[in-house]
Amino acid sequence: MKEINVSIKELVEFIYGSGSITNLKALKRRGQEGTLIHKFWQDKYKADDELEVFVSDAFKIKDFTINLSGRIDGVLFRDNNYIIEEIKSTTIDLDNLDETTTPSHLSQAKIYAYIFSKINNLSGIDIWLTYIYVKDRTVKQFKNYYSIEELTKFYNKTLNLFVDWQEKLINHEKNRLSSIAGLNFPFKEYRFNQRRMMAVVYRNIIAKDIAYIEAPTGLGKTVAAIFSGLKAIHQPRQKVFYLTAKNDGKRTALETIKLLEKAGLKAKTVEITAKDNVCFLEKRDCDPLVCPFANGYYSRVFKAIEDVFVNEMIFSRRVIEKYARKHEVCPFELSLDLSNFSDIIICDYNYVFDPIVHLIRYFEENRYQPIILVDEAHNLVSRSRDMYSASIKKRMFSEFLEIAKFFKPNPTYQIKSIIKLFSEVEVELEKVNFKRKYEINPVLLEKLKTLLIKLDDILSNEEIKFEKAEIQDLYFEVNRFLKISEYYNKEFVYLLEKDKEDVYISIKCLNASGYINNVIEDYIESIVFFSATLKPIDYYKNLLTNNLGQFVALTSGFKQTNLLVLAVDDVSTRYNDREASIPRIIETISAMVKAKPGNYIVYFPSYRYMKRVQTKAFETMKNVNFITQTRAMKTSERDSTMDLFKNPEAKTQVFMFVMGGIFGESIDLIGELLSGVLIVGVGLPGLSNYNNVLKSHYDISFNNGFDYAYTYPGLNKVIQAVGRVIRTEEDRGIAILLDDRFTMRKYLRLYPNSWSHLSVCNNPDDIYEMTKSFWESE
Repeated sequence: MKEINVSIKELVEFIYGSGSITNLKALKRRGQEGTLIHKFWQDKYKADDELEVFVSDAFKIKDFTINLSGRIDGVLFRDNNYIIEEIKSTTIDLDNLDETTTPSHLSQAKIYAYIFSKINNLSGIDIWLTYIYVKDRTVKQFKNYYSIEELTKFYNKTLNLFVDWQEKLINHEKNRLSSIAGLNFPFKEYRFNQRRMMAVVYRNIIAKDIAYIEAPTGLGKTVAAIFSGLKAIHQPRQKVFYLTAKNDGKRTALETIKLLEKAGLKAKTVEITAKDNVCFLEKRDCDPLVCPFANGYYSRVFKAIEDVFVNEMIFSRRVIEKYARKHEVCPFELSLDLSNFSDIIICDYNYVFDPIVHLIRYFEENRYQPIILVDEAHNLVSRSRDMYSASIKKRMFSEFLEIAKFFKPNPTYQIKSIIKLFSEVEVELEKVNFKRKYEINPVLLEKLKTLLIKLDDILSNEEIKFEKAEIQDLYFEVNRFLKISEYYNKEFVYLLEKDKEDVYISIKCLNASGYINNVIEDYIESIVFFSATLKPIDYYKNLLTNNLGQFVALTSGFKQTNLLVLAVDDVSTRYNDREASIPRIIETISAMVKAKPGNYIVYFPSYRYMKRVQTKAFETMKNVNFITQTRAMKTSERDSTMDLFKNPEAKTQVFMFVMGGIFGESIDLIGELLSGVLIVGVGLPGLSNYNNVLKSHYDISFNNGFDYAYTYPGLNKVIQAVGRVIRTEEDRGIAILLDDRFTMRKYLRLYPNSWSHLSVCNNPDDIYEMTKSFWESE
């Protein structure tokens, strides 16, 4: 017998729906208003009337016992008859409201009425559904009599719907566990070291531990991680989170799950896409008065969830958008609600680790203890710092000041007082453009808190029709700054900065490992970080998990001779030497393409450097097509650029990209799609005040500041870029490293083992001969 405990309110809201999407702030406000209005109405009750009457019942059917409980707002006694009253506060004009506006309200009252009638052997009972308008507390009531037969029929119908849904979940769970037990690896043969990675993942999950795995390109990391993660499941409805920073990573994970499905897996998978990217509106506005997909969302979402769950196994972005349009619900919120009934959740890192946008249902309420698989884990170091950082700028307040006087309450005074603090910062930065502080200005925090209260009151006014987006933007920025300030400790710094455009006040996290580790300890069963580049491992462990976790480095099974690695080490690409390096870069590109026509990528440390080389290359290399990355490329532009690699008519194309950008990793160019890469510079992050603060902090924490702030992040980008060349066992290609630092001992000891055959070649003619010989040796 399966026992399920559920409140009557939760039951009817799940089956019949209730309300629109709104933010947490508004929900809290509505809850407070509801409490006050309930008290206002219940204070009018007569002496013999009862309020907040607890009732419960057990519904038994098939193999289920559903234990229901709840509190009736009011049990009244009038003219020798009992009355069940359900009280609801509302912001809907009472003239536009009837019993069908929010079906769950009457449904809740009817369930209460049935249980109360059953307990008291009543043949029927009156129900009063009482709506009280929030603004002026005017009242509208719907009064109906229901016989016990009517109530019994409704009660049985509701509980049967709930049990039918639970049966679907339980049947799926049985099928899921059975399919996982019988699941075979989807390929006939394992790649080199693939089984070893799978064993590490499996044992780590069983041990409820932390693991780091450095696995080279082509090992088949995604399928190894997901297959082992599923095999290690040992709790009912236990979930696997697959975290990845890029859309290509999501795509690879979804394709892997499709392969596992063909091998017999029966699991529900959901892809969570960022709210702005999946929104149906031209400009996102989650106000139910603006967005039809937010308005009445909860009245329609159960049917949408059931429809998707019954008819699909993989809830990809495309599938979610299809059903969201069909049922007129928000696609982002639908993806979150579907995650409750999914076995595998594919999403970005921030849904697990960000203190503000993480999924509360999994990483605050401690109900699930999921398994976490972190793909391309090298990206999480900088991302985690960003998650625990916040910044505000003078311009955002100055621009809002222009419209502040039109709102009630008027926040002009608060805005001006904050602008005054920014002006004081400007004076402080009169001779410098940057200052580091060790403590946050407490006056600023107090003024921001006061402003937030004003903004909260403004947003509470549902009659606001204009500039609502501007209010919300400011509200979220201020709220984030205040929230991050609560975490402030010795791993943070308070920065004052200015440039030609604005003045900035920032709280910057320098090491988020304590917070990442807290999430792991409190809410996660086991976690595996994996990437092709996790060296030196102490860098990643220190900055992600407080140096906790085991490390396993796996070697590549690819033939070392398939990749020709050359170093041009008599050229400096340091900032002051870049102009002088341009002729050598162009000579090296010419030697590459002369040896073999094809597609090549040249990776640069900055856009400016790239543009200077591009201009000169256009002048000297006439028979080559140059394609250059632009700033802030849209997804469609990025896809169009990738399609050019497949252009059958192009003989030689040279793509110029920025290291660490959208083309720096997670792109697969197999076979003839890519012949080689030229890496210009060692990829160091640009010298900046913030990076120097990182350096100083890491000098104190790890006695290795420059490497932690500059060397290791830069080399990671280099290794990822070179990793684009060899994607399969059959691939062959060249990688040329151009910078005099590439042959320094510090760098040589950090290279992958597969680069041990690196050769120095400083003469362009020799580069041509060596690459030509390499291609002729096929």
